[in-house]
Amino acid sequence: MAIGWKVSDMKRQGSELTGVRAGRGRGGFVAREDGSFIIFGLFIFLAMIMAAGVGIDLMRYEAQRARLQATLDRAILAAASLDQPLDPKTVVIDYFTKAGLDAYIDPNDVKVTNNANTRRVEASASLEVPTAFMRFTGIDYLNAPAQGAAEESVALNEISLVVDVSGSMGWASYSGQTKLYELKKAARTFANMILCNPNDTSDSATCTVDPNKASITLVPYATQVLLGSHLASSFTLTTENTRNTCVTFFPADFGVVSVDADTAIQRTGDFDPYRGRNESPSSSNGPCQTDSWREVHPYEDRAADLRAEINALQANGSTSIDLGMKWGAALLDPDARNAITRMNTLGRVSNIYVGRPLDYDTRGLEKVIVLMTDGDNQPQDHLNPGFFAGPSPIWKGSDGRLSIYDADNNRYWWPHRSEWRDHAWGTGTYQECTTSWVWDWSRWRYVEVTNCYTRTEASSASQLSFPQLWDDYTIAWWNQWNFLPDAAGEFDHDDKNGHLDAICTAAKNAGITVFTIGFEVEGDLTDWITDDPKDVMRDCASYPSYYFDANGLNLTSAFSAIGREISKLRLVN
Repeated sequence: MAIGWKVSDMKRQGSELTGVRAGRGRGGFVAREDGSFIIFGLFIFLAMIMAAGVGIDLMRYEAQRARLQATLDRAILAAASLDQPLDPKTVVIDYFTKAGLDAYIDPNDVKVTNNANTRRVEASASLEVPTAFMRFTGIDYLNAPAQGAAEESVALNEISLVVDVSGSMGWASYSGQTKLYELKKAARTFANMILCNPNDTSDSATCTVDPNKASITLVPYATQVLLGSHLASSFTLTTENTRNTCVTFFPADFGVVSVDADTAIQRTGDFDPYRGRNESPSSSNGPCQTDSWREVHPYEDRAADLRAEINALQANGSTSIDLGMKWGAALLDPDARNAITRMNTLGRVSNIYVGRPLDYDTRGLEKVIVLMTDGDNQPQDHLNPGFFAGPSPIWKGSDGRLSIYDADNNRYWWPHRSEWRDHAWGTGTYQECTTSWVWDWSRWRYVEVTNCYTRTEASSASQLSFPQLWDDYTIAWWNQWNFLPDAAGEFDHDDKNGHLDAICTAAKNAGITVFTIGFEVEGDLTDWITDDPKDVMRDCASYPSYYFDANGLNLTSAFSAIGREISKLRLVN
């Protein structure tokens, strides 16, 4: 059985082998597909190489195009600058030459437009980038174009230049000159740049800036800000005195920008917070000094006038940055419009500024404050509300004797008699009693006898108003009577820094751009100064980069940089 199985199996296998051979002989290879994948793979591989080659060509093209466009952008920005002394077209071509791309720009494709307030430079260039792989498809090169325009113009600007004229500005600067000398030089440069000739900040004659494009309001500040008689009469100041034109602001006033020209604002009281109780007040100790060089000059459009006003500045007083900033912002706010119109009627503001300040959303308008200081806010004495005007509790008889009313106890103190009475001296009569020793014959001895007489006081007495009182008596005199309320107070360093922060925030929220300059401001802290003045000024600026830490050697550069930023050199397409 084993032999039989093997024989049959071999026969079956043999027949199968015979069939296979027969099949191959009749074209069996035609029906098989074993090699088709290799051919398809070759096609895919060639396509991948071509795609990669196209990608390389496009990368090379984009790199060259970007290089060309970047060179063109730099060239037209440099050429469009208003302080560029060279021919703008020459500047553009020189940039391309330095970059090795001068073959790809035609000078005729550089267009320059100049007028009094604007310089515009347009240019186009192109280069052919040869291809390495795309040439097999018939594309031998790719054209890389570049074009653009840059423009610098003096925009429609309302600017407040708020400068510190406190006593420390008379100190020596790092430059060897006084701080005030360096401020005047820098401020004149800024004025020329904005109002006269941005191409030449030393020019004083051939002004090219259109006067309806920009205005500068000069706000000098020290202990206070002096409006000057014309500007004070254009606002609505209280009238209890007319000897000064300063305003006393209280904390809530710094949370808003505006000072309404038609709403009464508190004129600073004339009082002496420094002399003793037995001394007469001194006008030099008052919180509002009235030197003409301290006055605010609103909406100046002539560089020559502003330079003269800057040159007149002096240095005296303590530092009130918050008050300078408050008025700098208020004179940019539309609520001051009626005041500026009145200033025009008085001949103090040009006709072109009637209707200023413009609304914040006026197209093309920038409202800017440039705030400069050389130190910290210093304490500021002020009268408390209720002690500026109206009747005081002090009565004065026709003979000069005083009575002081104690409202809590409804009684009057007579200093000359050191006694309390129920009426003011000079408004009635009083009894005066005398005691003497008289010989009594009936008793044969001396007896004590008291005689009382009705006495007439001074013929009259008048109640002093607070302005009359402060004319003749100091705060120290007032404070000696402990039954009287506090008539005066002090905004300390921290209070005033809070005021400054509030008005800076309000101005920025309203849409005013704020630049600040710390001029040789020291960062040393003392027991009563707990914050770095540099940080205070930096926080006031619209952006940290809008704060400039300057000294006498670079103050002019700081003002010039701000002027350049205000002019806004830019690519326009």
